[in-house]
Amino acid sequence: MGDAISVTTGLVAVFGLFVIYTRLKNWLESNVPILFYIALISYMKAVDGNVPLWLSLAGFGCALILRFEFMNEFFTKTVKLIEMIIISAIIYLCATSILQF
Repeated sequence: MGDAISVTTGLVAVFGLFVIYTRLKNWLESNVPILFYIALISYMKAVDGNVPLWLSLAGFGCALILRFEFMNEFFTKTVKLIEMIIISAIIYLCATSILQF
């Protein structure tokens, strides 16, 4: 059972890396980050994972702001940076939970 959870948690972390890649490529109209956060929240609630809900929701809020708002360049870069920091923290928490199993 622990093996399946650790593999799935690893896949969530890789999906997070892909979301960072989409942000670095400036694909702001992509739905991939929104799908990532929906999958992340659902998965973490199902397995009682290490990622706190407030962190997931903060990243989800940043993704929604970037997806549906047209902002100036400085604000867009700031929100992207905050979201990348949040995703990095999520990847770190996923990696630590994999090492616990």
